[in-house]
Amino acid sequence: METLDTRGLMALRAIAEAGSVAAAAAALGWSQPTVNHHLRNLEKALGSTLIEKSPRGSQPTVVGSLVVSRAIEILGLCDRLGAEVALWREDQAVPVRIGAVPTVGARVIPKLHNQLQKRARWQTPDEMAAVLPAPADMTTTAALDVTMDEHAKLVARLESGDLDLALLVSTDIDRTWIPSTLTARHLYSEQLFLCVPKSVGPIALDAHGMPDLTSLVFQTWAFSIDPGDAIDEVVRSFCIAAGFEPRVGMRMDDYAAIIRMIAAGLAVAVIPDSSVPEDPTVEIIPMPMDACRRDVLLVSRARTAESSKKVSRHDPIVAAHNAAIAEVVADVGVVTAQWR
Repeated sequence: METLDTRGLMALRAIAEAGSVAAAAAALGWSQPTVNHHLRNLEKALGSTLIEKSPRGSQPTVVGSLVVSRAIEILGLCDRLGAEVALWREDQAVPVRIGAVPTVGARVIPKLHNQLQKRARWQTPDEMAAVLPAPADMTTTAALDVTMDEHAKLVARLESGDLDLALLVSTDIDRTWIPSTLTARHLYSEQLFLCVPKSVGPIALDAHGMPDLTSLVFQTWAFSIDPGDAIDEVVRSFCIAAGFEPRVGMRMDDYAAIIRMIAAGLAVAVIPDSSVPEDPTVEIIPMPMDACRRDVLLVSRARTAESSKKVSRHDPIVAAHNAAIAEVVADVGVVTAQWR
């Protein structure tokens, strides 16, 4: 097979997105003959017709749709490569892609960034000097590429290799939600608090300090947008144990907004310690830690020490990336130590 030219992939992707050669040319800033030229070269290299034309425009063939999906991946990697090289050239920094659920990311990421700025830069391995355009004594450090998203999406991105690390939460001591391809390190645990409007009245506690949820049968609960949210699952299990299904009336992940809803008498919710409000109109009731808590975890793809050593020995770029990840992991441990 002939060597592929990324310009052909760009032309195909643009046609698939825009719906015609003319619109693709406008989007790319090319002429229509140029788009057609690169598309024909791609079809010749692959030995397949990738675009079919009709009065309604141009659409990918069945094979073309497959190539479009691969083109998106390949061009995305090209864009990422350019960004990483620019970062290395300008700052001698290696990007580490870290994801976080928003409530944890807002608390940890700013402190992590500040901690990384204090860290003494790790030395570039000797073998890297032979590959990368940098003096042998040049130092480098990690640069954070942060994604805030829902738990399930972050897990999927970790498994696909799109993220290096993720700050996730769980209330499952066995962590059965973690796929075998991932490993989790416990960072710290947060106490959970039942927050209700003052107008609801005092909530009785049992001998173990657990609030009597039966008094909230007719209340509206605020749950997360994420259908698999750890705290929501705990709340649901406690409510069912008390003899009722919680009535979910709103879904949001902004705890400040949830607090305003509670203060207005529109909802009740269970909230982690880091987001508990100081609001005189909200009754805040601690949940016993031995019954429930929110564990904050640092999750990464599973990798054996032997395989890491083998890859790093032959690929200095991978070695640099692994060293940058190790740097971030160490500093995550430093900044979260205050909450243990």
